[in-house]
Amino acid sequence: MNASHRFMSIATASLLLCSCAMQTGEHGTQQRADSGWQHYNGGYDATRFSTLAQINTGNAGSLQEVGRLRIPETMSFQSEVVVVGDTMFVTTLSSTYAADARTGQQRWVRDHGVREGGPARLGRGVGYADGRVFRGLGNGHLVAMDARTGAVVWDVVGVDQPGEYYTSVPVLWEGRIYIGNSGSDYGAIGHVRAFDASTGRRLWNFDTVASTPEAARTWPTDPSRVKAGGGMYSSFALDPQTGVLYCPVGNPGPDFVRDYRRGDNLYTSSVIALDARTGQLKSHYQLVKNDFHDWDLAASPVLFTSRGGRTMVAVAGKDGHLYGLSRDLRDVHFKTAVTRVENIDAPITPQGTRFLPGTQGGTNWYGPSYSPMLNALFVPTIDWASTVKLGGPETLKHDPPNPFIGSSNGFGDQDPKDQRFGHITAVDPDTGKVLWRYDTDTSMVAAVTPTAGGVLLTGDTNGNFLALDAASGRVLLKKDLGDPIGGGVTTYMLGGVQYVAVAGGMKNPVVQTESGPAWVAIFALPAR
Repeated sequence: MNASHRFMSIATASLLLCSCAMQTGEHGTQQRADSGWQHYNGGYDATRFSTLAQINTGNAGSLQEVGRLRIPETMSFQSEVVVVGDTMFVTTLSSTYAADARTGQQRWVRDHGVREGGPARLGRGVGYADGRVFRGLGNGHLVAMDARTGAVVWDVVGVDQPGEYYTSVPVLWEGRIYIGNSGSDYGAIGHVRAFDASTGRRLWNFDTVASTPEAARTWPTDPSRVKAGGGMYSSFALDPQTGVLYCPVGNPGPDFVRDYRRGDNLYTSSVIALDARTGQLKSHYQLVKNDFHDWDLAASPVLFTSRGGRTMVAVAGKDGHLYGLSRDLRDVHFKTAVTRVENIDAPITPQGTRFLPGTQGGTNWYGPSYSPMLNALFVPTIDWASTVKLGGPETLKHDPPNPFIGSSNGFGDQDPKDQRFGHITAVDPDTGKVLWRYDTDTSMVAAVTPTAGGVLLTGDTNGNFLALDAASGRVLLKKDLGDPIGGGVTTYMLGGVQYVAVAGGMKNPVVQTESGPAWVAIFALPAR
C-alpha cells in the first residue's frame, strides 16, 4: 500500500447545496448568519456537518492562514476548538484558553494547577452553556468557568478513586452536565455521570462495568477476580427529542488476559443508550465481546437519518470497523472494515502475538462524521499492527493508578513506521459500501468535518491541513503546518466570513509523533 488515492463517485447529490435560510456575505456568496461551534462534534447529533458553504470545492484551495493562537505548552494536543460568539476555547492538561476566533489573540487563560494528571496527560475540550464553559481535569475534578473571564464558578471532585481521570468532553442539556471518566487501563471502573450545571452536584450515576444481575453474569463471580474497565475518552451524542444519551465505552481490564474475565464483560467495548434524565439503561450494542486487544470504543456515536429513511447510529471503534446500527441499537444494518484486519482470533502468548489493527489502530478520539447532503459517513483511522506479549502474575496486580493490563511489554510493540498507514474512508450508510478512500502513510486521528460547500476538512500527523472534495476524496488543499495535527478542525461564520480553525502540535510517544508547542491556526478565503 502507498499514499495513493482511490476514488469512486458518490451520487450526483454532491451537486446539491443546503437550502437553509442564508444571507449574502462580504465574499459575495450566499451564507448563513454568524454561526459558532458550541459542541465537541458540532451539535448534539455529533455528525460534525456544517451548513456553511462560503468555502466550497471551487475555492478551498485558496484558503490562507489569517491568525494563530500560540500555546506555550508541548504535549499531545487533542483539543476540540469550541467557538461561541467570537471567542474560541481550547484545553490542555493544565490550562483552559480563550482567544479571538478571528485572529487567535489570547483573551484569557486559566491554569488549573494540574501537573501530573491521568496517564493521557491531556484535555480534549470544553462544553458550553449559559455563559459558562465546563471541563473535566486529569486529576478527576470537574470545573465550571465564566466564559467571559475564565473565573472559576465551581470546582468539584467527579471521580471516586485513583486511576480515574477525565479526558472526555462534557455535554450540556437541560441544566445537566454529562461526562464519563477514563482509566480502563489502570484498574478503574468507568461510569457515566450527570451533574447539576449550576452547582456541580451529582444527579445520577451509571457504572459501565455491570453490577445488575443479568449483565453481571457476563463477568466472573470469583471475588478474587477484579472487575475493571469501561472508561470513556471523547464525548457523547444526545437525541433531544427522546432524551436519550449515547455513550461510547472502552475496553475491559486487564486488557489482554481474556481468561481472567471469561464472559462478554458488559458493558465494555459497547455503545450504550441511557435516559438522559435518570441514567437508566435503555439499550446497548457490544462491538467486541470479551475484548482482549484493547479495542476501545473511544469516539462519540453519530445520530442521523439516512437518505433511505433509516434513523441510525454510526460508531467506529479501534477494531477497524464502521458500524451502522438502528437507533434502538438492536439491529446492525452494516459492518464495514475500514482498516486491514489480521490475526485477531489468535490468543495472546508470552512469546508475543501480532494483530491488526493494533492497540493504536482503528478509530481513536475523533470518530465518524456524516453529510446529509451526500448521504455519506466519513471515518478517520490508523492502520497499524501491534505485537503484545502476555505477562506473568505480577502484571495482574490491581494497584491503581498503576497499569492493570496483563502484558509484559505495555501496550505492545508497534510495527515499523513504514508499515503504518492512515485512511479517511467514505461509506454509504444505506448499503455499508465504501464510496472512496484517501490513504496516507501516517496516523489519521484529527477531526473530520464535512460542509455544505462539499468540502471535507481534516489534518494528518505529518502536519498537513487537508481539504478534500467530500464527493470523491480528491485533494483540494494540502498545506504543511509544521507539526502533527491531532485535534479539532472546526468551521464557523463571523461577520460574513467563514473561518476554519485547526488544532495542531501533537507530541505523542504512543502514536510516535514529535512536535513543538501547540497552536490553533485560523484560515479563511482571501478578501475580495
